[in-house]
Amino acid sequence: MSSTFFGLNIGASALNAYSASVNTAANNVANANTVGYSKQVTNLEAGGAIRNYTYGTLGSGVSAESITQLRNSYYDVKYWTNNSYTGQYEKKVYYVEQMQDLFVDFDSTKGFSSIYSSVFNVAESLKGDAGNLNIRNQFISNSQSLMDYFNDVSSSLHNLQSDCNQEIRAIISQINSYAQKIAVINDKINTIEIGGKAYANELRDQRANLLDELSYIVSFETEETEVPNSNYPEVDTGATNFRVKLAGQLLVDGGDYNELECYSRDEKVNQNDIDGLYGIRWVKTGNEFNPCASSMSGQLKAIMEVRDGNNAENFQGTLSGVNGSRITISNPNIKTVDAMSLPEQGYLTIGNRDFHYKEFSMTMHADGTCTYEFVIDDRNLAMIRNRVGKDVNIGTSVDSRGIPYYLTQMNEFLRSFCHKMNNIEMYGSTEAADTVYGLDANGDEMGAFFVSQQPDGEENTFTDGEGRDPDDSGSVTYKSTESNYYYMTADNVKVNARSLKDPNYFATSARTHVDESKAEIVDEILKLQNGITVYRGADGEDFLQYITSDISVDVNEADILANNYGSIGQTIDTYRKSVSSVDEDEEALDLVKFQNAYNLASKIISTMNQMYDRLITQTGV
Repeated sequence: MSSTFFGLNIGASALNAYSASVNTAANNVANANTVGYSKQVTNLEAGGAIRNYTYGTLGSGVSAESITQLRNSYYDVKYWTNNSYTGQYEKKVYYVEQMQDLFVDFDSTKGFSSIYSSVFNVAESLKGDAGNLNIRNQFISNSQSLMDYFNDVSSSLHNLQSDCNQEIRAIISQINSYAQKIAVINDKINTIEIGGKAYANELRDQRANLLDELSYIVSFETEETEVPNSNYPEVDTGATNFRVKLAGQLLVDGGDYNELECYSRDEKVNQNDIDGLYGIRWVKTGNEFNPCASSMSGQLKAIMEVRDGNNAENFQGTLSGVNGSRITISNPNIKTVDAMSLPEQGYLTIGNRDFHYKEFSMTMHADGTCTYEFVIDDRNLAMIRNRVGKDVNIGTSVDSRGIPYYLTQMNEFLRSFCHKMNNIEMYGSTEAADTVYGLDANGDEMGAFFVSQQPDGEENTFTDGEGRDPDDSGSVTYKSTESNYYYMTADNVKVNARSLKDPNYFATSARTHVDESKAEIVDEILKLQNGITVYRGADGEDFLQYITSDISVDVNEADILANNYGSIGQTIDTYRKSVSSVDEDEEALDLVKFQNAYNLASKIISTMNQMYDRLITQTGV
């Protein structure tokens, strides 16, 4: 049976409940413009009924059980996923547009096509007056300008690669910082929520804001599970374990977090990489972290793709034989010296294990097949024998056209073009066959016109070890320890120093015509412009068209996807805010509603007071 003053208790419970409701609404209004704030609501619950034998049961009022935030985890996950793609493509646009600018060819900015055409325009003049030193000097100067163009573009790409490398280090530091902050917040949330009586709404908002920012730079998965009570399983502890995973690896585990670190690679994975590129690994386990995996997205992936993108054309093959420290790789995907992009020494990955090699050679067989031989200096050679038939690769296959890809394309063009030009100068033909020899103005045999400058300043003239002559089986072998066009890159290619100093050192006639007015070699040179296959099965002048086509596709694709994901993100955020954001009009209505309820609760107290006054002071015994 209820007490005499039971009505006062009911009124008091209503006063407390609606006072809490008004305070919560006031807090919502105060934070209406706070970034990341989620609307909070006071959850009211009817008090337990009291049994009355006269008329059954009687309600005992209302209580404010909890104050929780309105947030839809489904929209959060959708937003984080989409935000990663937005960050990825916006960052990719930023870098790819910079690469595109390096290949422009306008009247105000002379690029490849303009310089390339000028070389052959002078060659036309040289054909009619081969002995004119001014024309010869102009041809040599324009040829060096063409090489300078490639040197400059290569240098700019390397600078861009360095910028990417430094940004990767900064982003890894950001990720670690976010992980630490989330772990600290997790502990604070559990401190408040343990016991199941309170909710750390503001802290949960802070954590969600950090995840919003983290999602822009790297994709992740989250999960939150209840911490069970090992002693009393039926009792809810109120504590939770919140985890954040990157590619399946734990970044945050409740109050603990795992750090990533950058380390300088001790070997290159592409021939043209700058020194000191960073790899990424987990500090605790030492396992590699690959931001370019198909399941990943975010700014970090975009930067890695620009820095390391090889269009999935890194060296690949099959281990087919082991002979001591020498292993044979068959079915390689790189079958010409022109297309070689593997470093002079580095690591082969065979069956998920790395083996260091110190030199290699490529053999082109008479039947059209190609094999490589690598000299391994790893101590675990016995493990290689068990891997015959396994796939072999150097570096990681990054399915994106980044800096390594464009450097490799420039190298491929230069090696093909310069090789053919040198053969014309030295042998009178684009093919190094038993033909007449090119002679300079002094009647001496001409050497290589285009050379590569070695680190010690010496010129690689490609006059020995080029592998022109097949062995008895008809095979031709190119060794990384000998002079060949593998060592010519966009970084080091130039016109030989002797021709730059003396225009007489340039062949226009063959051995049979010592007279410089005979310009049959110039006729062969002119064929390089649009009569001989130089690059991708086309003429040399088509080089820029292919490159700009590749890079334009990348820019347009990244720009379209950045805009699309940005628009989708705005839509998702609108839905998310429709649930969690504060509507000031709605809060104004709530304030009126809760005020009226509070006033009515006060009326209950006033009414009960009058009733008890009559009962106590005005009723006689």
